[in-house]
Amino acid sequence: MSAPVDDRLAQFRAEWPRRVTWREVGGSDAGVFRRALGGAGLLLLAALTGALAFSALSVGFPKSWQLPEALDGAIPFVAFLLILITMALAVIGLVALARPFELRRLIAFRGFARERDLNCSLDGPAPVSRGVFFAEPSETQRATDRLRSGARSRATGAGDTRPRLFGTRFALWRASSGWEPDLQIAVARYRGGKSDPKGPRIAFRFLQLRLPRTLPHLLLDSRSNGRIRGTLSGSQRISLEGDFDRWFVAHAPGGYERDALEILTPDVMAGLIDYGRHWDIEVVDDLLIVVSNRFRRRSDRDETAALLRFSETVAESLAHQTRTYSDPRADRPRTEVAPAGRRLRRVPAVWATAIGVAVLVVWLGYPFVLNWLLDLN
Repeated sequence: MSAPVDDRLAQFRAEWPRRVTWREVGGSDAGVFRRALGGAGLLLLAALTGALAFSALSVGFPKSWQLPEALDGAIPFVAFLLILITMALAVIGLVALARPFELRRLIAFRGFARERDLNCSLDGPAPVSRGVFFAEPSETQRATDRLRSGARSRATGAGDTRPRLFGTRFALWRASSGWEPDLQIAVARYRGGKSDPKGPRIAFRFLQLRLPRTLPHLLLDSRSNGRIRGTLSGSQRISLEGDFDRWFVAHAPGGYERDALEILTPDVMAGLIDYGRHWDIEVVDDLLIVVSNRFRRRSDRDETAALLRFSETVAESLAHQTRTYSDPRADRPRTEVAPAGRRLRRVPAVWATAIGVAVLVVWLGYPFVLNWLLDLN
Protein backbone atom coordinates (compact mmCIF):
# COMPACT_ATOMS: atom_id res chain seq x y z
CA MET A 1 0.00 0.00 0.00
CA SER A 2 1.53 3.32 -1.08
CA ALA A 3 0.98 6.70 0.56
CA PRO A 4 -1.31 9.10 -1.30
CA VAL A 5 0.23 11.77 -3.52
CA ASP A 6 0.52 14.89 -1.39
CA ASP A 7 1.53 18.17 -3.02
CA ARG A 8 1.98 19.90 0.33
CA LEU A 9 4.40 17.22 1.52
CA ALA A 10 6.33 17.69 -1.71
CA GLN A 11 6.36 21.43 -0.98
CA PHE A 12 7.83 20.83 2.48
CA ARG A 13 10.57 18.67 1.02
CA ALA A 14 11.31 21.28 -1.64
CA GLU A 15 11.69 23.94 1.07
CA TRP A 16 14.48 21.96 2.73
CA PRO A 17 17.87 23.50 1.77
CA ARG A 18 19.27 21.52 -1.15
CA ARG A 19 22.90 21.88 -0.12
CA VAL A 20 24.78 23.52 2.74
CA THR A 21 28.31 24.49 1.71
CA TRP A 22 31.35 24.50 3.95
CA ARG A 23 31.61 28.24 3.22
CA GLU A 24 28.23 28.69 4.91
CA VAL A 25 29.45 26.64 7.87
CA GLY A 26 32.55 28.83 8.22
CA GLY A 27 30.43 31.97 7.88
CA SER A 28 28.12 30.80 10.66
CA ASP A 29 31.02 30.14 13.06
CA ALA A 30 34.40 31.54 12.06
CA GLY A 31 36.34 29.39 14.55
CA VAL A 32 34.66 26.05 13.92
CA PHE A 33 37.35 24.68 11.57
CA ARG A 34 40.17 25.85 13.82
CA ARG A 35 38.61 24.01 16.74
CA ALA A 36 38.09 20.94 14.58
CA LEU A 37 41.78 20.99 13.70
CA GLY A 38 42.56 21.19 17.40
CA GLY A 39 40.26 18.22 17.94
CA ALA A 40 42.22 16.21 15.37
CA GLY A 41 45.41 17.08 17.26
CA LEU A 42 43.84 15.88 20.51
CA LEU A 43 42.95 12.57 18.85
CA LEU A 44 46.56 12.11 17.77
CA LEU A 45 47.68 12.88 21.31
CA ALA A 46 45.10 10.40 22.62
CA ALA A 47 46.55 7.75 20.31
CA LEU A 48 50.01 8.44 21.75
CA THR A 49 48.92 8.26 25.40
CA GLY A 50 46.88 5.13 24.62
CA ALA A 51 49.92 3.47 23.08
CA LEU A 52 51.99 4.36 26.15
CA ALA A 53 49.34 2.92 28.45
CA PHE A 54 49.23 -0.32 26.44
CA SER A 55 53.02 -0.53 26.45
CA ALA A 56 53.17 0.05 30.20
CA LEU A 57 50.65 -2.69 30.90
CA SER A 58 52.09 -5.25 28.46
CA VAL A 59 55.88 -4.87 28.32
CA GLY A 60 56.58 -1.88 30.56
CA PHE A 61 58.08 1.44 29.58
CA PRO A 62 61.09 1.40 27.19
CA LYS A 63 64.34 0.74 29.09
CA SER A 64 65.94 3.71 27.36
CA TRP A 65 63.71 6.00 29.45
CA GLN A 66 65.81 5.28 32.56
CA LEU A 67 62.92 5.58 35.03
CA PRO A 68 63.85 5.72 38.74
CA GLU A 69 63.56 2.40 40.53
CA ALA A 70 61.09 3.98 42.94
CA LEU A 71 58.58 4.25 40.08
CA ASP A 72 58.69 0.56 39.15
CA GLY A 73 55.82 -0.28 41.51
CA ALA A 74 53.82 2.69 40.28
CA ILE A 75 53.69 1.58 36.63
CA PRO A 76 50.12 0.14 36.89
CA PHE A 77 48.91 3.40 38.45
CA VAL A 78 50.64 5.47 35.75
CA ALA A 79 49.10 3.24 33.06
CA PHE A 80 45.63 3.69 34.57
CA LEU A 81 46.16 7.45 34.66
CA LEU A 82 47.21 7.39 31.00
CA ILE A 83 44.04 5.48 30.12
CA LEU A 84 41.90 8.16 31.79
CA ILE A 85 43.82 10.89 29.96
CA THR A 86 43.38 9.00 26.67
CA MET A 87 39.63 8.75 27.16
CA ALA A 88 39.29 12.43 28.05
CA LEU A 89 41.38 13.54 25.06
CA ALA A 90 39.45 11.27 22.71
CA VAL A 91 36.05 12.55 23.84
CA ILE A 92 37.05 16.23 23.63
CA GLY A 93 38.74 15.67 20.29
CA LEU A 94 35.77 13.85 18.76
CA VAL A 95 33.35 16.56 19.92
CA ALA A 96 35.50 19.30 18.39
CA LEU A 97 36.08 17.33 15.18
CA ALA A 98 32.35 16.64 14.75
CA ARG A 99 31.29 20.24 15.31
CA PRO A 100 31.53 21.38 11.62
CA PHE A 101 29.33 18.47 10.53
CA GLU A 102 26.88 19.17 13.35
CA LEU A 103 26.74 22.86 12.42
CA ARG A 104 26.19 22.00 8.76
CA ARG A 105 23.23 19.86 9.75
CA LEU A 106 21.85 22.60 11.99
CA ILE A 107 22.05 25.20 9.20
CA ALA A 108 19.74 23.00 7.08
CA PHE A 109 17.23 22.86 9.94
CA ARG A 110 17.42 26.63 10.35
CA GLY A 111 16.71 27.16 6.65
CA PHE A 112 13.63 24.95 6.82
CA ALA A 113 12.48 26.61 10.05
CA ARG A 114 12.55 30.03 8.38
CA GLU A 115 10.36 28.75 5.55
CA ARG A 116 7.84 27.27 7.99
CA ASP A 117 7.98 30.07 10.60
CA LEU A 118 9.22 27.73 13.33
CA ASN A 119 11.77 28.17 16.10
CA CYS A 120 14.98 26.18 15.69
CA SER A 121 17.91 25.37 17.98
CA LEU A 122 20.60 22.75 18.41
CA ASP A 123 19.35 21.91 21.92
CA GLY A 124 15.59 22.18 22.11
CA PRO A 125 13.05 22.06 24.96
CA ALA A 126 13.44 18.81 26.90
CA PRO A 127 10.21 16.74 26.97
CA VAL A 128 8.70 15.80 30.30
CA SER A 129 9.18 12.18 31.35
CA ARG A 130 5.69 11.05 30.38
CA GLY A 131 4.18 7.89 28.91
CA VAL A 132 6.08 4.95 27.43
CA PHE A 133 8.58 6.48 25.01
CA PHE A 134 9.76 9.25 27.33
CA ALA A 135 10.23 6.78 30.20
CA GLU A 136 7.70 7.91 32.76
CA PRO A 137 8.59 6.50 36.20
CA SER A 138 6.27 3.92 37.73
CA GLU A 139 4.52 4.63 41.03
CA THR A 140 7.28 2.75 42.88
CA GLN A 141 10.00 4.73 41.13
CA ARG A 142 8.23 8.01 41.83
CA ALA A 143 8.04 7.16 45.51
CA THR A 144 11.74 6.31 45.53
CA ASP A 145 12.56 9.59 43.78
CA ARG A 146 10.64 11.52 46.42
CA LEU A 147 12.69 9.81 49.12
CA ARG A 148 15.83 10.88 47.27
CA SER A 149 14.66 14.50 47.64
CA GLY A 150 14.13 15.02 43.94
CA ALA A 151 17.73 14.85 42.76
CA ARG A 152 16.64 14.08 39.19
CA SER A 153 13.59 16.37 39.31
CA ARG A 154 15.29 19.71 38.86
CA ALA A 155 13.17 22.71 37.96
CA THR A 156 12.67 22.93 34.21
CA GLY A 157 10.17 25.74 34.05
CA ALA A 158 8.29 28.14 36.29
CA GLY A 159 7.82 25.66 39.13
CA ASP A 160 7.88 22.61 36.85
CA THR A 161 9.94 19.97 38.67
CA ARG A 162 8.91 16.89 36.68
CA PRO A 163 11.85 14.74 35.55
CA ARG A 164 13.10 15.06 31.98
CA LEU A 165 15.24 12.08 31.08
CA PHE A 166 15.59 12.85 27.35
CA GLY A 167 17.37 15.78 25.77
CA THR A 168 16.53 17.07 22.31
CA ARG A 169 18.78 17.98 19.40
CA PHE A 170 18.05 19.71 16.09
CA ALA A 171 14.70 20.87 17.40
CA LEU A 172 11.94 22.69 15.56
CA TRP A 173 9.13 23.98 17.70
CA ARG A 174 6.23 26.38 17.94
CA ALA A 175 6.20 28.35 21.15
CA SER A 176 3.29 28.41 23.59
CA SER A 177 2.43 30.16 26.82
CA GLY A 178 3.08 27.00 28.86
CA TRP A 179 6.21 25.14 29.91
CA GLU A 180 6.21 22.96 26.80
CA PRO A 181 5.82 23.92 23.13
CA ASP A 182 2.50 23.16 21.45
CA LEU A 183 4.43 21.49 18.61
CA GLN A 184 7.94 20.11 18.54
CA ILE A 185 9.89 17.95 16.07
CA ALA A 186 13.33 16.90 17.28
CA VAL A 187 15.80 14.09 17.84
CA ALA A 188 15.58 12.71 21.39
CA ARG A 189 18.50 11.09 23.20
CA TYR A 190 18.39 9.43 26.61
CA ARG A 191 20.34 11.31 29.29
CA GLY A 192 19.10 9.61 32.44
CA GLY A 193 21.17 7.77 34.97
CA LYS A 194 21.60 4.06 35.60
CA SER A 195 18.80 3.98 38.19
CA ASP A 196 16.35 6.04 36.14
CA PRO A 197 13.54 4.41 34.13
CA LYS A 198 14.26 3.78 30.47
CA GLY A 199 11.94 3.73 27.48
CA PRO A 200 11.95 1.24 24.58
CA ARG A 201 14.51 3.36 22.67
CA ILE A 202 17.43 5.51 23.77
CA ALA A 203 17.41 7.63 20.59
CA PHE A 204 14.65 8.50 18.13
CA ARG A 205 13.08 11.32 16.15
CA PHE A 206 9.70 12.48 17.41
CA LEU A 207 6.76 14.78 16.88
CA GLN A 208 5.03 16.06 20.00
CA LEU A 209 1.76 17.91 19.50
CA ARG A 210 -0.66 19.30 22.06
CA LEU A 211 -4.31 18.21 21.82
CA PRO A 212 -7.37 20.20 22.93
CA ARG A 213 -8.00 18.04 26.00
CA THR A 214 -6.76 15.08 28.03
CA LEU A 215 -7.41 11.63 26.55
CA PRO A 216 -7.05 8.02 27.71
CA HIS A 217 -3.57 6.58 27.29
CA LEU A 218 -3.33 4.88 23.88
CA LEU A 219 -0.35 3.33 22.12
CA LEU A 220 -0.20 2.21 18.49
CA ASP A 221 2.79 -0.03 17.88
CA SER A 222 3.69 -0.08 14.17
CA ARG A 223 4.27 -3.56 12.81
CA SER A 224 6.84 -2.28 10.29
CA ASN A 225 9.54 -0.94 12.62
CA GLY A 226 10.04 -3.50 15.37
CA ARG A 227 7.69 -4.49 18.16
CA ILE A 228 7.60 -2.99 21.66
CA ARG A 229 4.93 -5.32 22.99
CA GLY A 230 7.21 -6.56 25.77
CA THR A 231 6.88 -3.14 27.39
CA LEU A 232 3.11 -3.36 27.95
CA SER A 233 0.76 -5.84 29.55
CA GLY A 234 -0.70 -8.05 26.80
CA SER A 235 -4.22 -7.88 28.27
CA GLN A 236 -4.46 -4.26 27.09
CA ARG A 237 -4.16 -5.14 23.40
CA ILE A 238 -7.31 -4.26 21.46
CA SER A 239 -8.56 -4.86 17.91
CA LEU A 240 -9.80 -1.94 15.83
CA GLU A 241 -11.95 -1.78 12.73
CA GLY A 242 -11.07 -2.61 9.13
CA ASP A 243 -7.53 -3.68 8.27
CA PHE A 244 -5.99 -1.38 10.89
CA ASP A 245 -4.60 -4.38 12.78
CA ARG A 246 -2.46 -5.23 9.75
CA TRP A 247 -0.45 -2.07 10.33
CA PHE A 248 -0.60 -1.40 14.06
CA VAL A 249 -0.88 -3.27 17.34
CA ALA A 250 -3.19 -1.07 19.42
CA HIS A 251 -3.20 -0.85 23.21
CA ALA A 252 -5.72 0.83 25.53
CA PRO A 253 -6.33 0.64 29.30
CA GLY A 254 -8.77 -2.03 30.45
CA GLY A 255 -12.36 -0.93 29.94
CA TYR A 256 -11.43 1.78 27.41
CA GLU A 257 -11.83 -0.24 24.22
CA ARG A 258 -14.96 1.66 23.18
CA ASP A 259 -13.27 4.95 24.00
CA ALA A 260 -10.42 4.05 21.66
CA LEU A 261 -12.93 3.39 18.87
CA GLU A 262 -14.61 6.71 19.59
CA ILE A 263 -11.29 8.57 19.32
CA LEU A 264 -9.76 6.55 16.48
CA THR A 265 -12.61 6.92 14.00
CA PRO A 266 -12.36 5.37 10.50
CA ASP A 267 -11.08 8.62 8.96
CA VAL A 268 -8.42 8.97 11.67
CA MET A 269 -7.35 5.33 11.20
CA ALA A 270 -7.18 5.77 7.43
CA GLY A 271 -4.93 8.79 7.90
CA LEU A 272 -2.72 6.88 10.34
CA ILE A 273 -2.27 4.09 7.79
CA ASP A 274 -1.62 6.48 4.90
CA TYR A 275 0.73 8.89 6.66
CA GLY A 276 2.03 7.20 9.81
CA ARG A 277 2.19 3.43 9.40
CA HIS A 278 5.99 3.36 9.78
CA TRP A 279 5.89 5.17 13.14
CA ASP A 280 4.85 4.31 16.68
CA ILE A 281 2.16 6.62 18.02
CA GLU A 282 1.23 7.41 21.62
CA VAL A 283 -1.56 9.51 23.08
CA VAL A 284 -0.86 10.44 26.69
CA ASP A 285 -2.55 13.18 28.70
CA ASP A 286 -3.18 15.99 26.21
CA LEU A 287 -0.28 15.11 23.90
CA LEU A 288 0.15 13.19 20.68
CA ILE A 289 3.65 11.70 20.39
CA VAL A 290 4.85 10.17 17.12
CA VAL A 291 8.15 8.26 17.20
CA SER A 292 10.39 7.47 14.23
CA ASN A 293 13.42 5.15 14.18
CA ARG A 294 14.99 7.28 11.44
CA PHE A 295 16.92 9.96 13.31
CA ARG A 296 20.23 10.11 11.42
CA ARG A 297 21.27 13.06 9.25
CA ARG A 298 20.37 11.35 5.97
CA SER A 299 16.72 11.17 7.11
CA ASP A 300 16.40 14.79 8.23
CA ARG A 301 14.58 16.16 5.20
CA ASP A 302 12.14 13.33 4.55
CA GLU A 303 11.24 12.55 8.16
CA THR A 304 10.96 16.17 9.31
CA ALA A 305 8.74 17.08 6.35
CA ALA A 306 6.59 13.96 6.83
CA LEU A 307 6.13 14.58 10.55
CA LEU A 308 5.19 18.20 9.96
CA ARG A 309 2.68 17.14 7.32
CA PHE A 310 1.33 14.51 9.72
CA SER A 311 0.71 17.29 12.26
CA GLU A 312 -1.50 19.05 9.71
CA THR A 313 -3.50 16.05 8.51
CA VAL A 314 -4.01 13.17 10.91
CA ALA A 315 -3.44 15.30 13.99
CA GLU A 316 -6.18 17.72 12.91
CA SER A 317 -8.65 14.86 12.54
CA LEU A 318 -7.66 13.48 15.93
CA ALA A 319 -7.98 16.93 17.50
CA HIS A 320 -11.54 17.15 16.18
CA GLN A 321 -12.42 13.84 17.86
CA THR A 322 -10.72 15.03 21.02
CA ARG A 323 -13.02 18.04 21.35
CA THR A 324 -16.13 15.85 21.39
CA TYR A 325 -14.75 13.08 23.65
CA SER A 326 -16.22 12.61 27.10
CA ASP A 327 -15.26 10.09 29.81
CA PRO A 328 -18.36 9.27 31.93
CA ARG A 329 -16.18 7.61 34.59
CA ALA A 330 -14.40 10.86 35.45
CA ASP A 331 -15.61 13.51 37.89
CA ARG A 332 -15.44 16.05 35.07
CA PRO A 333 -16.23 14.00 31.95
CA ARG A 334 -15.63 16.81 29.45
CA THR A 335 -12.16 17.71 30.66
CA GLU A 336 -10.74 14.79 32.64
CA VAL A 337 -10.02 11.06 32.31
CA ALA A 338 -10.71 8.66 35.16
CA PRO A 339 -7.61 7.27 36.92
CA ALA A 340 -8.09 3.83 35.31
CA GLY A 341 -7.67 5.30 31.84
CA ARG A 342 -4.79 7.68 32.42
CA ARG A 343 -1.96 5.17 32.02
CA LEU A 344 -1.37 1.83 30.38
CA ARG A 345 0.01 -0.89 32.63
CA ARG A 346 3.62 -1.66 31.85
CA VAL A 347 5.56 -4.85 32.44
CA PRO A 348 7.85 -4.27 35.47
CA ALA A 349 11.51 -4.03 34.52
CA VAL A 350 12.43 -6.90 36.85
CA TRP A 351 10.02 -9.25 35.04
CA ALA A 352 11.18 -8.10 31.62
CA THR A 353 14.77 -8.80 32.66
CA ALA A 354 13.86 -12.19 34.13
CA ILE A 355 12.03 -13.18 30.93
CA GLY A 356 15.00 -12.07 28.82
CA VAL A 357 17.42 -14.08 30.96
CA ALA A 358 15.14 -17.13 30.80
CA VAL A 359 14.94 -16.93 27.02
CA LEU A 360 18.74 -16.61 26.80
CA VAL A 361 19.26 -19.60 29.10
CA VAL A 362 16.84 -21.73 27.06
CA TRP A 363 18.47 -20.67 23.81
CA LEU A 364 22.00 -21.43 25.04
CA GLY A 365 21.04 -24.62 26.87
CA TYR A 366 18.84 -26.16 24.20
CA PRO A 367 21.69 -28.01 22.35
CA PHE A 368 22.96 -29.55 25.59
CA VAL A 369 19.47 -30.67 26.65
CA LEU A 370 18.84 -32.12 23.19
CA ASN A 371 22.14 -34.08 23.28
CA TRP A 372 21.27 -35.35 26.76
CA LEU A 373 17.85 -36.58 25.57
CA LEU A 374 19.44 -38.28 22.56
CA ASP A 375 21.98 -40.01 24.83
CA LEU A 376 19.13 -41.36 26.96
CA ASN A 377 17.64 -42.98 23.92
